[in-house]
Amino acid sequence: MRASHLVPAGLVLVALGAIGAAAQLSHPATAPAAAASPAATRQVPVTSAARACPPAPGGGTVPVALLASGTGAAGTGQKGQVELTALPPAGLPVRPGQGSGPVSAQSPGMLSLLTLPAAKKNTQAAQGWSVAGGGSMAQGMEAELTQSSGLASVRCAEPGSDLWFLGPGQLNGGSQVQLDLMNVDSTAASVDVDVINDGGQVQAGNDNGITVPPHQTVTESLSSAAHGSSVLAIEVHTSIGRVAADVSAESHGTTSWLPGTASPSTRLVIPGVPPSGSTAGLFVADPGTSTAKVTVTAITPQGQIRPFGSQSVELPGQSASYVALSPLGGTTAALQITSNVPVVAAVLVPGNGPGVLTSATAPISEQAIVAGNTSGGGIAASVVLSAPGAAARVRLTEIAPASKGSTSVTASQVVAVKAGRTLAALVMAPKGAKHGSAFAVVITPLAGSGPVYAARVETQDHSTVVSIIPAASALTTIGLRPVRDSYDAISG
Repeated sequence: MRASHLVPAGLVLVALGAIGAAAQLSHPATAPAAAASPAATRQVPVTSAARACPPAPGGGTVPVALLASGTGAAGTGQKGQVELTALPPAGLPVRPGQGSGPVSAQSPGMLSLLTLPAAKKNTQAAQGWSVAGGGSMAQGMEAELTQSSGLASVRCAEPGSDLWFLGPGQLNGGSQVQLDLMNVDSTAASVDVDVINDGGQVQAGNDNGITVPPHQTVTESLSSAAHGSSVLAIEVHTSIGRVAADVSAESHGTTSWLPGTASPSTRLVIPGVPPSGSTAGLFVADPGTSTAKVTVTAITPQGQIRPFGSQSVELPGQSASYVALSPLGGTTAALQITSNVPVVAAVLVPGNGPGVLTSATAPISEQAIVAGNTSGGGIAASVVLSAPGAAARVRLTEIAPASKGSTSVTASQVVAVKAGRTLAALVMAPKGAKHGSAFAVVITPLAGSGPVYAARVETQDHSTVVSIIPAASALTTIGLRPVRDSYDAISG
């Protein structure tokens, strides 16, 4: 059980990118439609989505905030709803309806609060929560665990079959490392956990063939793998079913979260690396058997620089390493990682406890959402945008509850990012927002924009980094390939 957490109130924010105001402001770049071709991919609305929020600290009630579109999914006639359900620790009975029940979609951009029932005594530390969206509420759904102010600490995880995390070992402040596995499905999942540290692959307790029962949570300690190491790379993969996973690292009673990182690749981009008063560090791991030769390029507002000059970072197969970064010119940047073999990577920025992590992510497709943002009282929020290739144009839309009535207010700005550059855009609650309320940010690449990577960064007094959320795509539609008269259509 955790002694203390950075997340004192366990708030969850759920944002839907197809909110009326934001969805009508702009549309992402799309390839020209092959109108005359019957083989063209057909775009259909997303009608179901699932996330799992990790166990919240304490034993009381858990507040939840919902931002809903309130419009039916085009062509489906479905009214949206979100259902929040407890995922108790494995071994405890699962009670039907153990949650808040369905929450109907409301007015476009409406931010509402509800309270989840308290977990039973001594079970809160191991109880996750399922967030299931249906109809229009599934479109662009995003969920985040937050502090009491509404400031996001970690994104609630999307279920998958192969998930990666990278973060500090004991020597970098991760003395106690905990893995939470959550099953939102109706069938059991079988999970294997592979851990790599400075010394190579390690055993971390009973990490093979872990059964995660339906609608339950299993918690595993990885602290033994963290002992004496500077970095941990964690792969969670399933042989049966799928799971959502979150990893936390505790140091001196303060816990930070390890955001999921992109799967191993020969090219990675880590957005939102802010300037800091002390040295940040790069975590990199090579899960294969061949030696990796890693090149690091910093994408800054002034252009691209090589923190390590012409030298590359060499990493033996099945090992992980921590490399201190130069100040990068004292400016916000993204790191582009290239390697001869697939690697995983993340950056640790000095902050409270072990620090704040930002991880490799994919370029934004259609839109991305960060639901839990705050400003004022010395706290400032910015969206850090990087365009490693062609120039990018992005619309940033802020949404918050109105100070009067039961409506929401919005504001937007369009920012241009030069090719090969990074830009930090300040965001804040729109004019007319309820005083002290959190606000959501929708990040939408505009038509003709080059690939863009983003992260939301929050700082205290312009110096201390308190939160980084790498932006992930929040789709409102998906493409369906045409069905052909071939067995390939079935096996594909």
